[in-house]
Amino acid sequence: MGTTASVADLPGPQPAELRLLQARLVAGFPQIMMSVAQELQVLWPACLEFAADRGTELADTAEQVVSRLIGAVTQDALTLPATAPELDPLLVAMFDQLGRAQFQQGRDLNGILTAYQAGARVAWAHISHEAMQVGLDIRRLSRLAETLFMLTHDISARTTDGYVREQSERGLVSHRARGELSGLLMSTLPDRNGVLLAADQAGWAVPDELAFVLLRDQDDPPLPTRPRLDPEWLVVHVGDVVGWLVPWVAGIEPRLQRALGELPAVVGPPVPVTDARRSMRVARSARRLQDAGALPNRMIFVPEHIDTMLVHRNPELLAALRARVLAPLDRLPDGTRERLAETLTSWLRHFGSRRAVAAELHIHPQTVRYRLDQLRDIFGAALDDPAQRAQLFLALVWGPPPE
Repeated sequence: MGTTASVADLPGPQPAELRLLQARLVAGFPQIMMSVAQELQVLWPACLEFAADRGTELADTAEQVVSRLIGAVTQDALTLPATAPELDPLLVAMFDQLGRAQFQQGRDLNGILTAYQAGARVAWAHISHEAMQVGLDIRRLSRLAETLFMLTHDISARTTDGYVREQSERGLVSHRARGELSGLLMSTLPDRNGVLLAADQAGWAVPDELAFVLLRDQDDPPLPTRPRLDPEWLVVHVGDVVGWLVPWVAGIEPRLQRALGELPAVVGPPVPVTDARRSMRVARSARRLQDAGALPNRMIFVPEHIDTMLVHRNPELLAALRARVLAPLDRLPDGTRERLAETLTSWLRHFGSRRAVAAELHIHPQTVRYRLDQLRDIFGAALDDPAQRAQLFLALVWGPPPE
């Protein structure tokens, strides 16, 4: 921007009161700014420090700011719609940097914008006093107020731009750093020192344990809904596998349930941070059993289903076990075989309680007694042998092997 014009250089008739007002405002500008700073120390605690540090710069900007205000109320300017005075590039950079500093220091943007508005009111009290002292007419006084508050709006916009740009740039850097961290954690042999360094760069607190949350496996359809990602969780993409790495801390289960809702995600077992791939492998195994119907089609925590996963880990072995231990039922008609298998399963699940079996199957206790007599005729001493009962339990209670 070129050299700022003084009142004498502006076209059209120049009332003497404008020249006098400009001189008085330039002379009192530092005092006005210090009054503003003192007024804002509650809304913006850093304002006094900023004003003290930038005292020389504030004095240098007095001529620029005041001449723009005065230029808005010249005879020629009054014939045009009010516009915000154009800021000098140095002022633009200063207010941009203020916005950046506000974000860097973790302060809310609303605080500084509110401070600007309050500061404008304080400044107007000084400016309007000087304007009335020099006898400025009501039309120019009104335009002066309008220009001041438009200038405040422009300053607010410049500060907001700086804040948003800093936030965006930090977000991009953080996003890259978190992506690199999750990639390192999912590598084959992550180094703990490397993880600590990458976590520090990403601003991520390293937990004692974490769990892999499987959202979508490679053959799954797209997610029906977008789950809510907590800032503490890392997004993982391994091929077509999509998931989260979640620090395993107190209260994490209800947080995951709220975030995932009805999504049939699989939460792997908690593991040390350098063993995240193991949690992912177990979660993917659980997803396969989910697809086969051996595990419920909802969000599950793998640690609660380890027994089912162990039984179904090798479907061929489970099928062989069932074929051998349930062979005595093969010679029965289909309907009888199903009823007796159902009764035996309930009897094993309830540790031989006939009352519990009757309640679960909604049949009379005498019917339970009759069926158990049939089972004893079929299986004989096997029902009293702990080892054979254990094999029957594995074969029946966890159901047939998945397809």
